[in-house]
Amino acid sequence: MRRVQLRRGEGRLFLLLLVAYGWLFVFFEKLNNPNELVRIYAARALAEEHTWSIGRRTRFGDTGPILQEWGYVNDKALVCDDPSLQPPSCEGRLYAAKAPGPSVLAAPVLWLLRLFGPIGKSEAVFALRWIWIILPTLIFWILLRRCLLDADIPEEIALAVTLAGALGSLSLTYGQMFAGHQLAALALGAAYLSGFWKCRPALVGFFAAAAVAMEYPSAPAAAILIAGFLQQAGWRRARGVLLGALPWAMVVAQFHWSAFGSPFSTPYGHLENPAFVQDIAPGFLGISLPTLERIYGSLFSPYLGLFFWAPWILLAVIPRRSVPFAIIAYYLVFQITHALWRSGWVIGPRYITPLVPFAAISAAFALRDRPRLLPIFRGLAAAGIAATCLASSVCQGFPLEVKNPLREVVWPLLSNGWIPPNLLALLRCARCGDLLAGQTKPHCRRSRGADHRDAMARSAQRRARCGALPRFAVAHAAARLTAVLATRRTHRTKLRARETLSPSRPPACFRPARGCCAGSATPVRD
Repeated sequence: MRRVQLRRGEGRLFLLLLVAYGWLFVFFEKLNNPNELVRIYAARALAEEHTWSIGRRTRFGDTGPILQEWGYVNDKALVCDDPSLQPPSCEGRLYAAKAPGPSVLAAPVLWLLRLFGPIGKSEAVFALRWIWIILPTLIFWILLRRCLLDADIPEEIALAVTLAGALGSLSLTYGQMFAGHQLAALALGAAYLSGFWKCRPALVGFFAAAAVAMEYPSAPAAAILIAGFLQQAGWRRARGVLLGALPWAMVVAQFHWSAFGSPFSTPYGHLENPAFVQDIAPGFLGISLPTLERIYGSLFSPYLGLFFWAPWILLAVIPRRSVPFAIIAYYLVFQITHALWRSGWVIGPRYITPLVPFAAISAAFALRDRPRLLPIFRGLAAAGIAATCLASSVCQGFPLEVKNPLREVVWPLLSNGWIPPNLLALLRCARCGDLLAGQTKPHCRRSRGADHRDAMARSAQRRARCGALPRFAVAHAAARLTAVLATRRTHRTKLRARETLSPSRPPACFRPARGCCAGSATPVRD
C-alpha cells in the first residue's frame, strides 16, 4: 500500500486551517436555520423512518415525530394528497426542498449517533460539520496547493491563492456549515483535480454528479467541467465519466420519483412557502435579465458583494481561455440573473460558493503570467481574510435589513463581549481574558455599583477577544507566512521548475497521467 507523505509546509498549513475552521462553533439552535436543518431533518427521516418525508401537512398544522421534536423548519416541499390541488393549500407529505445529496451523506452519521442515545440538534450539526465539511475542506485546499505546485506555479503564489481561497472567501463561511454550497464546491473542485491533475474519468463523473446532487445549480458548471475534460482527454473517456456519474444520478432520480412522482420533477415545483413561490416566479426558473441593483448588490455592496468580501477574486476574472474561468463566468452570470440574488441571511453571495476553488486556480495562473500583481493580490487577500474571519466569528448570516454588516453587527457584537462557543469556553478558560489583560477576578469582585458593571463589561470584552484570538492569529499568521515565502525560492523549487518547463515534460498538473490523456490534441492549460 502506497504511503501518503506530507510535502514541505503542508503540516503547518493544515494546522493553520484547522484552527481557522474548527475553533468556533457558530450555531444558533433556536433559529432552525433551514440551510442546514432541513437537510438534517431529511437525513433523520432516512435514518429513523426509512423515508424521504420529514412529516405531514394537515389542516391543524405540520405534524410528524421529527417536526414535533425539533420544531418548525423552512424550505420544505409539499406533495398534496389530492393531485388536483396545489401547495400550499392542501394536505400532504412534506419533504426537504433541497437536493438530496447532503441528506444521503448525513443519514449514516445520524444512524451511528443514535446508537449512543437521543440525537440533539447541536450534536448532530457539530458532527456533520466536522465529518463532511471541515475535514474535507482542509484536505481539498492542501491538495489544490499541491496540484498548483506540480503545475509550475511558484511556491509563494500557490500559498497566497490557497490562503486567500481558504480563509478570505465564501469557503471559510460556508466551510463551517452543513449546507450544500460548500459540498458542491468540494465536489466540483475534486472533479477538476481528478480530471486535470490525475486524469481519472470515473472520478470526474462521480464528483461532477455529486456536485449536482448537493446543489442543483451546479449542473451547468459540472457540464462545463466534463466538456473541458473530454476535450483534453478525448471523447473516448466519456464512458468512464458516465459510469462514474451513475450512482449519484440514481440517487437524485430515486428521490424525485419517490417524493414527486417523476425522476424529472424537482422540489422547486412543490414549494410550500408562498413567498418562495413568488420569489422565483419571474423569468424562467427564476432567471431573468440582470439589473443594476443585482449587479451592484451581488458584486460590490458591503451587505452581499462578492468583491467586497473577497476582493482578491478581481484578479481571478481576468479573461482567459480555460475551464476555471468558464465556471467562474457561469456563476457570476447566474448570480446577477437569478431572482433570489439577495440570498436571504448570508455572509456574501452563498449561491456561488462553488466558484471559489476555480477563482483560486485562475488567480494562480494570472499571477504566474503577471508576477508584478502579486503584492496587490496579497493586499486584497489580507482584506478578504480580515473581513471574512471577523464576520464568520459572530454569525452565520446577516438579516436583509443590515446594510453594512461589519459596522452594524460585527463590531458591536465583538466590542460588547459576544463570542460563540469555542475551545477556550469548552475548557472553562473564562479567566483567560483577565489574565491577558493583567487583571484578576478578585478585582472585579471588589467593585460595587457602576464600577462593578463597568468591570463586568470589560471582563466580557476581554473574554470575547480571548475567544476570538485564534481567528485573529490565523489572519496574522496567514499574512506572515505569505510574506516569508515570498522572499525565498528554494533549490528544490528551482529544480522542479526547470524540469517541468522542459519541452519533453509538460506541467504535471495538466499533463497526461500514465497515458490517460494522451489523445488530447489541444490540451487545456488551466
